[in-house]
This record gives sequence, C-alpha cells and structure tokens, in this order.
Amino acid sequence: MHVTTRFSALFLLFSLLVLAGCQNLPSASRTAPLDTQQAASGSTADAMRIVQPVAIYLAQSAPGDQLVAVPVPEGTVYLHTRPILAREDLTEAAALSDRQGGHFVGLRLTPAGAERLGAVSRQNIGGLLALVIGRELVAAPRISGTLDRGILAFEVPSAEVAADLAARIRGDAPQ
Repeated sequence: MHVTTRFSALFLLFSLLVLAGCQNLPSASRTAPLDTQQAASGSTADAMRIVQPVAIYLAQSAPGDQLVAVPVPEGTVYLHTRPILAREDLTEAAALSDRQGGHFVGLRLTPAGAERLGAVSRQNIGGLLALVIGRELVAAPRISGTLDRGILAFEVPSAEVAADLAARIRGDAPQ
C-alpha cells in the first residue's frame, strides 16, 4: 500500500508538471459522485456541513453575447451562463502540491463528466476553465490542451487555500 501511494504521488507530481494552467492527470477508477457519498454517510456531522454549489464553466477574457462578467484582480473574466460540470460530475477533491512548491486542488470526475470535459476542452483550447464554489470564482486557468483523463488540477496560492477549497468542494467545510 505504501509503495502504491508513493508511486501514485510521484506519478501525480509528474503529471502536474507536464501541463501548465489547467492540469489533467491519469484516468480515475469509478466511484460515486461526491454528493452521493455525502448522502450515504448520514451522520450528524454531515448535517453541520456547508455544501455549496460547485460548477466549472467555460470562460474567456473578452466580452461576448450571453456571458456573465466577473471582476478579478487582473481585470474581468466572462463566464458562459451554463456550467459544463457540476458537483454531481465530481467523485473526489483533494489538496495537492508538487516539488516546486506549487499547490493545487485536484478533482476526479465521473466517467460522464470526463467525457463531457474532453469534448468541450478539445473545442476550446486557449479558452479559460473557471472553477466556481458558491458564488466565488476561485480559479480560471487557460485550457492548454484536450482534458480527457478524468482529473483536473487547479493551481492555488498556498497549501492552506488548497485544503480549504478541497473541503468546500467535498462539503467538509465547517459551519
């Protein structure tokens, strides 16, 4: 188990280094979506969780018809009105880091979500992929290639931010 974990970590780090911006990693095994896992657990601690909406949108840096303007420190990002992925398309969220000190939020997708993301990213290379939690835009990296492996990684400024965002995505954030 320790060897598998170590190998997985090394493979994950290598994959993160290969792609800039919006990362994709090796294909995932089939597991239940995050919201199904939460509903199945049924403990009193679950009742205390804040479960915010999670969505991933296509976005761009130029205004256009039927786009929503979102101000960011560097200017404005324009999101499409319909998400391409939502919480039910996610099976796992985790805080990750690489050897160069980069920090990421890793998302594992359902097979249907992975297929949808692959098709959309193939047609929108150079566009932006915006991660929105609640009503907060938390990351919007550029799509550098087809994202067809069922895993995404969004770079964030620190390990603490990565852990907080992963907890919010999973619905583990304390109230």
